[in-house]
Amino acid sequence: MKLAGVMPPITTPFQNGKLALDKLKNNFQKWNQTDLAGYVVLGSNGEVVYLNEKEKIKVIEVARESIPKSKIMIVGTGMESTQETIRFTNQSAKIGANFALVVAPSYFKGSMKPQILYDHFISVAESSKIGILIYNVPQFTGINMEPELIAKLSEHPNIVGIKDSSGNIGQLSEIFHLSQKGFATFVGSAPVFFPALCVGAVGGILAVAQVVPQECVQIQNLFNKGKMEEARKLQNRLTPLANAVTVKYGIGGLKMAMDLAGYFGGDPRLPLKRPGREVVEELKRLLFQLKKS
Repeated sequence: MKLAGVMPPITTPFQNGKLALDKLKNNFQKWNQTDLAGYVVLGSNGEVVYLNEKEKIKVIEVARESIPKSKIMIVGTGMESTQETIRFTNQSAKIGANFALVVAPSYFKGSMKPQILYDHFISVAESSKIGILIYNVPQFTGINMEPELIAKLSEHPNIVGIKDSSGNIGQLSEIFHLSQKGFATFVGSAPVFFPALCVGAVGGILAVAQVVPQECVQIQNLFNKGKMEEARKLQNRLTPLANAVTVKYGIGGLKMAMDLAGYFGGDPRLPLKRPGREVVEELKRLLFQLKKS
């Protein structure tokens, strides 16, 4: 499977605090009618840290049933220990994940020196039955994986790519240039999607793509056709909404925007909450501004 294109890190739907798997199936039915290249299941936006093991397995199973074979299925499998990461990665592979997205262990972040992280990712890659993408998300882990470390890891045949959510274009460019040829560099921050494509990213794993999938895909399509000015303008229209559903209002805001766009967002799991009513109007306005042009 060619790793490229736009993929949303999907939210996990809840009703009364419990998994709403029928809502997840309905969301997939709608997303599958778009040109999304695939999906990331159990990522940060999936509130994965709030799910127990049983719930995680159910979400992966429903996702596998709902995602056509023509689209990529990536599962977030990173755990705090190397042993648990390997176990859960291979369990996900057994259910049908095409690739695993592995976040850096971060609870003992003071001990997570480059060599420790290198050994961790190599051990996972050696034992995994599917290809591994590194997930660099310093705003959650407190650890920024440096381009030199990523480049070294890219030499392993089973470490096939990275989702870099740092939002740092200079760093992304360095990762692309230092890493092995064919190593798939994805940007995880929608406000910098177009610039990321300009420095070598093969696609975006973007939260806002589950609210406005076609607009996100269109940025890459325009870029691929060399229509740089059109792509840049669409990026500028997308950015306010992208910022609102990630940086400004978080998962509660993202789920609210999904509801407004005709998907099921619902409530996040406690302690997270939806933002107040006044945010609905703001999100409506941002959606309208993006769609009207």
